[in-house]
Amino acid sequence: MSRRALKAVVVYNPHPHIVLFRELAGYKNAAAEDISDEDNTVYLRTLDPKDWRTNDHYAVLNLKKQRYRASDEDIRKQYRQLVLQHHPDKRRARAFEILGNSSKRHAYDSVDPFLPDYKPSLEEIKKDFFGTLNIFFLEKARWSKHQPTPFLGHGQSPLEAVYRFYDFWWALALFIFLYIVRTLQNLVSLIREGYETTKDFSFLDEEDKEKGEDREARRYIERCNRAERQRRRNEEHRKVHQIVDLARSHDPRLLAAEKAAREAKEARKRERLEAIQKRRTEEEARAKAESAAAEAARAAAAERQRQEAEMQRKEREQIKALSKKEKKRLRNNCVNRWAHFVAPARAENPSVAEDAVKLQTLQDVDLLCHVLSVVELADFNTKLENTGDVYESFSVWKAEVARARKESEAPGLRSINEPKPAPSASNSSEANSRWTFEMNQLLIKAVNLFPAGTQKRWEVIAAYVNQHEKGVEVTGKEALKQANNIRQDYSVMKHEANEKAFDSFASNAKVSDATKSVTITNQIEAETHRPWTWAEQRALEKALRENPTRPDEPSTVRWQRIADEVGTRTSRECAQRYKDLVEQAHPQEESSDGGSRCFKQKVVGTPLYRAHLH
Repeated sequence: MSRRALKAVVVYNPHPHIVLFRELAGYKNAAAEDISDEDNTVYLRTLDPKDWRTNDHYAVLNLKKQRYRASDEDIRKQYRQLVLQHHPDKRRARAFEILGNSSKRHAYDSVDPFLPDYKPSLEEIKKDFFGTLNIFFLEKARWSKHQPTPFLGHGQSPLEAVYRFYDFWWALALFIFLYIVRTLQNLVSLIREGYETTKDFSFLDEEDKEKGEDREARRYIERCNRAERQRRRNEEHRKVHQIVDLARSHDPRLLAAEKAAREAKEARKRERLEAIQKRRTEEEARAKAESAAAEAARAAAAERQRQEAEMQRKEREQIKALSKKEKKRLRNNCVNRWAHFVAPARAENPSVAEDAVKLQTLQDVDLLCHVLSVVELADFNTKLENTGDVYESFSVWKAEVARARKESEAPGLRSINEPKPAPSASNSSEANSRWTFEMNQLLIKAVNLFPAGTQKRWEVIAAYVNQHEKGVEVTGKEALKQANNIRQDYSVMKHEANEKAFDSFASNAKVSDATKSVTITNQIEAETHRPWTWAEQRALEKALRENPTRPDEPSTVRWQRIADEVGTRTSRECAQRYKDLVEQAHPQEESSDGGSRCFKQKVVGTPLYRAHLH
């Protein structure tokens, strides 16, 4: 090869890691020391110039020992010496063509078949962790795309440096396992700066794209070669990651750090459990103290309640004894002293029988004993005893009995027999004259036709009523007011509508001779509005006690028996009276004012109310 051709060869600049490796290993003048002058003619004769891919090009140039550590200057010097000593042949020319070009030499070094690809085994890693893996990672570091690469270090390396080492070498595989709490920025930097080999494996291409017949063939060959190179590159990464996994799982520094972390975690857990146990013990002690204090307070409260209950019991016994004494005193005054008030009663009404007067007097005695309190009963007995004769006592007796009968009926119960106050005549007449039944029906229909949300709704409703009812003029306010009245008095409107419907039916129905001969009386309906007397009330209570409800008996049969025992009322009247009393008893039972206490004393305790409860 001429001198001009030698000058045209591109200078191969070694990788920075190769330079560093040379300095660390003492290969600064390795070419001058190790280049031998031995004759490799025998080896050259065994080579086939056509099969140049399998040749050891470093051995052809007598650089078998130096290999990738040889510089470009070493290669040029050695080639010049061989050219001067031997006639140029294709094998030396091919070797210099590959090793003298930086890209081709890089491709050849990537797959150097005569340089063993060292892969340590698990036994070697366990035996000498740092010695074995340092050699492996130094060899792989020279092919890293990102420089400088972190080294494995030694047993005393800082833990942060160890994590940085595994972050770099494990960046393309399982780097998330090392740092779970990593920010997105740090994660991206790991991927960007992680290990990535620079081997291109183009030396092992099966076909040369320049041999393609046309452009499409050359593109196809290039695609196939590129895919094969990527496969080999992925395989290289996989091998590196396997070794990194082994190193990660057997690194004594990480094992020690994990052990320390576990111990710290267990210590924190132990401290937390001790704190919880201490707090629980304190809470139990405090709970015991509070329980003891509460138990003492409950005992004291129970003792006070017992004492109060004892005092109340004694008071009740005293009141009961006084009540019994006063009742006996009242009976003695009425029966023994004044002889049942027979004389003054017959003087007022000679037609009444003596036995009837005695029976009425005994009933009135029971009424007064039930209605009057002990104090009132004592005052009444004193009044009777202070009277001069039987007639004066009888007048006092009648006044007190009348008052007791009035009080025996609770205010709510008296409203049953008392008529409801009628509305004012002016309002009633005005409403009746203004709004007829037909107008109300039109108003209801208009309200349904024009729902809420209609613009000027009530003016529209009033216009609808005025349109369909001749001779009236209704405003929107009047329509709204009447609609509210209809809502409040829905039952009256319903009753009126039913009457209208019945009148319409009666006017259209054919009346037979049998129907004409029937005479309907309102005697029963009129009797239902008669007020209940005290004797009828007592008879109803007695009948309710003697005729309880039976599951196998219709209710009509029971109420008929009760009506037979009352004598002066129908079964319907008895049932309605019972229903009214029950309805009036519930609200009075729930209230807590003075009127309620009076009602409970005089009504709730009656047998009728007890029958209702059961």
